[in-house]
Amino acid sequence: MSARHVVVVGGAGAIGSVVAAVLAEQGMRVTVADFADASAVVAALPGSGHAAVPLDVTDREGVLALLGPDASVGHYDALVYAAGTNYTGPVATTDWDAWDRVLTVNLKGAAYFGQAASLNLEANPRECSIVYFSSTAGLVGEGGASVYASSKFGLIGFMQCHASEIARFGARANAVCPGNIDSPMLRTLAAQVGERNGVSTEETLAQFAGATAFNRLIDIREVAQVVAFLASAASTGMSGQSVVIDGPPN
Repeated sequence: MSARHVVVVGGAGAIGSVVAAVLAEQGMRVTVADFADASAVVAALPGSGHAAVPLDVTDREGVLALLGPDASVGHYDALVYAAGTNYTGPVATTDWDAWDRVLTVNLKGAAYFGQAASLNLEANPRECSIVYFSSTAGLVGEGGASVYASSKFGLIGFMQCHASEIARFGARANAVCPGNIDSPMLRTLAAQVGERNGVSTEETLAQFAGATAFNRLIDIREVAQVVAFLASAASTGMSGQSVVIDGPPN
């Protein structure tokens, strides 16, 4: 039996690359699709048959060519949408160029991805898992996060609709909603929030870590392990769900 094939969109990033590594460690064949060069990520994966392909998630035709009915990546068993970007700032001073960039990558790109998957599944119905990266910011809003939260709230709604539509093909869609992940994106966010609040980046990170009873940030591998479960055939009884990866409130 051939290895389960998973395409990780945004797999060259700090989070996506760890997701790709965990999938490969569990015996899956991984295709990493990213705007950035993913060759080094793929070269480091255990196992064989992995590949790196270029992809701009804002290019609908490119997404369709890669994942649609005549998918250039070939047959796939699971898809992970790990592409994403962030912006922080109060509603009153919203940078609308940043708004467009965040919504385009986090939500519109995910919609292109979902449409391509739907068309592929219609042409070839099968058991298939689609995993979207949302966030706890897609469940509860907070000051300064209106742009990012809008994209992640919207993504959960999109995922729920998509899950309902593809169930007839034997496929499913779920979202992971991590809390504060120890990642370069979070450190950049902490620097921006800290500057706005007049405190250091490290103090801000400590505040983020203390937001749950874990009193620490979530490790990327902890998120990747949940993604790997959802991408596997072990999760066939789950669809339309938003899985929170975070500690209990402090």
